[in-house]
Amino acid sequence: MSSMIDKVTVEDRRAAADILDDLQAVLRAAEVKLPSLGIDWRSAKATGVILIDLGAARPDVIERLVVVLRRGMRP
Repeated sequence: MSSMIDKVTVEDRRAAADILDDLQAVLRAAEVKLPSLGIDWRSAKATGVILIDLGAARPDVIERLVVVLRRGMRP
């Protein structure tokens, strides 16, 4: 019987790392810093599903993130 991590392919890990890099670049450009942003490898090992962990942030940081998201949603 294979472990759950066997379901997470090299391509999946690379794609997760790439999208995390993209997200960090966009947030950096918007001057938003999520200090615990990262990939939850522990969950991936347990479930075979890779998750991006947005982590915890102060309310003022989340407020800046909301402003950036709202700005991006305007037609």
